[in-house]
Amino acid sequence: MRFLKVIIPVLVLAGTFLLAKYLLATGPKAKKKPFVKSLPIVEVVALKEQNYTVVIDASGIVRAGTQTNLVAEVSGKITEISNKFLEGNYFTSNKILLRIEDFGYKNAVAIAESDVASNRASLVQLLEEEKSLQRSIQLSQTNLNYGKKEAHRKRGLWQKKLISRSSLDVEEQKLNQLQQKKQELQGRLNAFNSRKLALKAKINASLSRLNQEKLKLSKTIIKAPYAGRVFNKSVDVGQFVGVGTVLGKIYATDFVYVDLPLSLSKYELLDIPEQFQGQRVKGNLPSVSFSNATQKTKNTWQGKVVRSSAALDSDSRQIKLIAKIENPFKAGNGASAPIKIGQYLNAKITGKNFNKVFILPPVAVRQNKEIMLLENQQVHIVPVDVLWNSVKETVVRTQEEIAGKMMITTVMSQAVEGMKVVTVKEQRKIESEKAKKKSANFDNKNKEADSEKPKDFLVWLKGLINNKSEAQTNTKKDQLIKSPQGDH
Repeated sequence: MRFLKVIIPVLVLAGTFLLAKYLLATGPKAKKKPFVKSLPIVEVVALKEQNYTVVIDASGIVRAGTQTNLVAEVSGKITEISNKFLEGNYFTSNKILLRIEDFGYKNAVAIAESDVASNRASLVQLLEEEKSLQRSIQLSQTNLNYGKKEAHRKRGLWQKKLISRSSLDVEEQKLNQLQQKKQELQGRLNAFNSRKLALKAKINASLSRLNQEKLKLSKTIIKAPYAGRVFNKSVDVGQFVGVGTVLGKIYATDFVYVDLPLSLSKYELLDIPEQFQGQRVKGNLPSVSFSNATQKTKNTWQGKVVRSSAALDSDSRQIKLIAKIENPFKAGNGASAPIKIGQYLNAKITGKNFNKVFILPPVAVRQNKEIMLLENQQVHIVPVDVLWNSVKETVVRTQEEIAGKMMITTVMSQAVEGMKVVTVKEQRKIESEKAKKKSANFDNKNKEADSEKPKDFLVWLKGLINNKSEAQTNTKKDQLIKSPQGDH
């Protein structure tokens, strides 16, 4: 057992050694290839003049065009709330949203109406009294005229000594009484004007109070000032509210605004018509295409820029465009869901039109100022005037002398003027020719490789053992030859 424990590991190590030596002896031998200098491989496209419309990417948040806080204008208890006045629900214009208890306001209206009726009755009575007084004045004037005639007649009789002085005095005393009565009646008639003015003023005041009470009564019914949607509701049935209590918030659904902040460089590419004070805007404002930024289902809305802000943002130095989306809550406008107030939208704004320009991939323009042309298999660097940059395109002012030439689109930051390159098409042609030559020599190489390899591991091992035996025999012979004769 002890012998086996020693011999088995030795045999395993020996077998492993022989197998490794076999694999090294039969493995393919690497052949050295001569160093061949390769040229950079590049892709090229032809420069073509095209027309280009700038599309500015922007983003903004939706806000309501018209937003209102519903506020109680009278105090009282909430008696009714419409099912339309719930968060998220739509309502039409003049729709009753809620009611406040109106019992006290109806009583106030009734009292004000009675005041008006009472004052009007007083005015009617005063007018009748005025007419009666006017008739009394007319009668007094008639009596006065008769008294004057009678006094004149008796004065003539007295002058003729036909009557006594006492009779004339009695007649003149009657005349004075008639004049005093008329003056008294006339004074009373003059006072009627001021009384009528006072009554009319009281009637107007009572009418104003009546209208005020009716207005308060009407305020107990809160109606929608426009067609819209409920943002939130702040009260409920049975709650007492005072003047100024916020009942809820609503917003109109006819349009919404989206604020789009832009850098000045992008703003200048939109050709927004500017307006001085007292002038009308001249020119067309750009259209805008909106899409939702976060939802899996893409919705789109079409809008239009309506104005720009009057000042730059003090922190970002950006200017804000205000875009308007009409009827964003109606179905069939390219959206599967209604727009949300506060929603974040991506926007594409139609800007300037450039005629006859080069539209290049951004990687082809080095340092935003030059491109590389391919001429006679060499790099030729040409400066360009960049008009507009986007993620996918760079718009360059056209140059007639390079129109139609081949431009290198492969990124080569270290390329210099005159450097030799090869195109992808030419490189493929070279590789195809090499592949054909390699295929022709493939069979010969395999035959040579097979002839150099031993066909079997046992054959190889037998040859190895024979070589070792011959080496040992030769070693012994050498030792016998070198040893002295006396040693035998």
